[in-house]
Amino acid sequence: MVTKPLVVGVAAAAVLSAGGAMAQTCDLNAYDNMPSNRFVMLDGGVVRDRVTGLEWQRCALGHDFVDGSCRDDPKKQVRSWFSWPDALAEVERLQSAPQFQGWRLPTVQELRTLIYRRCQDPALNTEVFPNAPAWFYWTATSFAENPDYAWQVDFKTGETNAHLKSSISYNVRLVKGELIPTSRKREEKPGDPEDERLAAWDDGIHDTADADILLLQHPNDALAGLPRDGHDRVDWAKVLVDGLIQPRANREGDGEMVVWDQDILFTDTASMPHVVFPHKLHSMWLACENCHDAIFPAQRGGVDISMGSIYSGEHCGVCHGKVAFTPNACERCHSVLHEGSPTKWW
Repeated sequence: MVTKPLVVGVAAAAVLSAGGAMAQTCDLNAYDNMPSNRFVMLDGGVVRDRVTGLEWQRCALGHDFVDGSCRDDPKKQVRSWFSWPDALAEVERLQSAPQFQGWRLPTVQELRTLIYRRCQDPALNTEVFPNAPAWFYWTATSFAENPDYAWQVDFKTGETNAHLKSSISYNVRLVKGELIPTSRKREEKPGDPEDERLAAWDDGIHDTADADILLLQHPNDALAGLPRDGHDRVDWAKVLVDGLIQPRANREGDGEMVVWDQDILFTDTASMPHVVFPHKLHSMWLACENCHDAIFPAQRGGVDISMGSIYSGEHCGVCHGKVAFTPNACERCHSVLHEGSPTKWW
């Protein structure tokens, strides 16, 4: 392929999408992990990432790269949303054509390398990926704890979650090549203690070129020795009950923590086990005003909680999946079996 120069610049605060106006918001003071000169433009609407070595289609599947922009065909309806099985089937169909050989659905690790952490709506560099839908994109990675789910990346916010494969349709962006390990250079110099400490921070988020990063305590060191649950995650409930941490009621530390020992049972869970909400654990961690009444009205039945609202960052999703355990740890909440619910899987 013939390479072409890419104009270097910062993603604009407002861009146009294929469907109309879309306001992208960017914090230009934030670390720029996705500068335009990180990429090399190739013919045919393809871009190569200098850091990862991967090649990407500049347009989501179902859109064409025309005159530096991504467009759908105005003369016919082109499919651009797929369930996970349909996405795999479409990629397999395309691979029979010579121009699509080698193109595939990216893994979750690969797709996350495109997240532009200084921007949202979309969380992509829109010079490199013009008119990109600020929506969910499938990955080829199944959820290890439940194969009915697959990982997706929300390019509105840059967040990652696992969703049902069969009942939800998302966008697809194709990739080609093999991911270059980000720690390759350091792996060539084993035995250097400082090198090993830097490698621990090499997660695609932190700037390992800044030597001051070694002044920080790594999370693995901070969490070492804490009790774990069945998925080898820190069991924060046990940590709290065992008195290994003493949360503050507020930022200043002068508030009063009122512990309320009352569980709430949610039975509108269809075939899933019922959900128990333990007020005691939550009120040992947070003062009541953190949740009432802005997130939850202080009355039973005052809010309609669903997995949809949680995944959208509302209700329980204000914390869970961000600063508390993931909503995909179903058994943590769906813990009371009932007639018609599946047998215990944890």
